[in-house]
Amino acid sequence: MKTLRAILLGALLAMGLTACGKTLPPRQTATATPTKPTAILAPTATATPNPTPSPTPTPSPTPTPTAVSLRDKISSNDKAVFSGETYKDYTIVKPGQKFIKTWRLTNTGSTTWNTAYFLHREAVQGHPLASAERVPLPTQVTPGETVAISVAMKAPEKTGIYSERWTLRNSKGQIVPVGMGRYVWVIIRSCAPAGPCPSIPTNPVSEGGATDQGITMKLLNFTTKNGEADASVCIVNPPTPRHMPFLPTELLLDDKSIDISGETYIRPGCYVLSFPVDSAQVQAAHSVKIVIGQIRIPGGPPDADAACEKAHDVLVKRYPGLDFVCHFSMAGYYTNLKLPAGMTKQQADQIITDAVEGAIYGHWVLEVRSK
Repeated sequence: MKTLRAILLGALLAMGLTACGKTLPPRQTATATPTKPTAILAPTATATPNPTPSPTPTPSPTPTPTAVSLRDKISSNDKAVFSGETYKDYTIVKPGQKFIKTWRLTNTGSTTWNTAYFLHREAVQGHPLASAERVPLPTQVTPGETVAISVAMKAPEKTGIYSERWTLRNSKGQIVPVGMGRYVWVIIRSCAPAGPCPSIPTNPVSEGGATDQGITMKLLNFTTKNGEADASVCIVNPPTPRHMPFLPTELLLDDKSIDISGETYIRPGCYVLSFPVDSAQVQAAHSVKIVIGQIRIPGGPPDADAACEKAHDVLVKRYPGLDFVCHFSMAGYYTNLKLPAGMTKQQADQIITDAVEGAIYGHWVLEVRSK
């Protein structure tokens, strides 16, 4: 099986060989990483400017769920809806303060959730908040019941906006969809009460356009033909001309999610995103939206070694004990990896890859139609 690195490099080579040829985007690894996302497709909680979080006692440590292989597959029998949370989006938390993030999820599927179900951290934006990557459900949840799932977290010492996104997984490692999407998330502002605090970014979601993480995307056109839907999308202000939409990118037809099948380069920042779906399915849907989960430079920037050195300088300070030697090849960006305590090689590789490739996790929702 091809590694993520090989697939990313293949995508870059394919784009370099043909500016108009269609290439399939590499699959995102399902293993969680302690680095990024803005999380994303669950119903959005209303952001509350400058709220004062109340102290919450730290819960007793929860047992780590039994290891289970993660799958990109969406469970067909499990369903959930978002029912509430603590620490709503952009809550202010003091640097270094410990807090408990709790999501309330209602079981709307046909199966009973047991304690083999678990929350799994998919990605991190800025710096990890939770030390755990998997948190099991605290109790059995029958259809119609609501469960509160709590995760112990700690605000970073450095002032800034930090977020993580999580998925609910069943005992088979399949994703339990939440509403029309698959994620729940936490976004906080870490800052001292008397000091400057990051402002809440605007995140307008309107027909044909969306802005998140300071990046704006526009939907130029949407067509269906021969069992395929094509969306022409431009990143209005990409960090670099090589940044492109990346996984997870999906088409939402009401509550049905369809993963991207291909991507065609048009010009810097602009692409045609393709989805395998019949025209009749699109016409029958009340709501048609395109959701983009992140952008990055597949295969890295032109000078991968220079980008790796820059990432190295940042990461070895952020993660004491982490070290590596930058050397770009078909095997990857680096060699001689040294791991800090508690970090796996897979996690380190994702951290380094995200930094080198300028990954930005967000939640760009482009509305095609809403009846």
